[in-house]
Amino acid sequence: MSSNEDSGAEVSFSLDPDTARLLVTACGEYQMTLEHLSVAAAKLSWVGGLGTLASGRALQTKFEEKAVGGHDALVDVLASHIAVVEAMQAQFQACIDNAFDQESSNVSTLRSIDQPN
Repeated sequence: MSSNEDSGAEVSFSLDPDTARLLVTACGEYQMTLEHLSVAAAKLSWVGGLGTLASGRALQTKFEEKAVGGHDALVDVLASHIAVVEAMQAQFQACIDNAFDQESSNVSTLRSIDQPN
């Protein structure tokens, strides 16, 4: 338990909307990079050039499974990274949406206040 939890203080997280917009854009760009890498990794499901000896075929299978289909295959790792980036992007977008909603609420509140003559 942190000292804030001990004292009963509320802990909150806030993010400047302009910073959040930059982060949303960065997440989108990073997601595209990961998707391109995933497509390239999927092409490694067949590796050639290692010969016809049993050791060459075993090495070929090992390399192929590191890319696709094996334990902790690259395409699976990239897919999990893409999911994390999508979740981060959604959270940053929620920050932007919340800031916009709060700003709209503040404008409505200020407009409803009577102006002195």
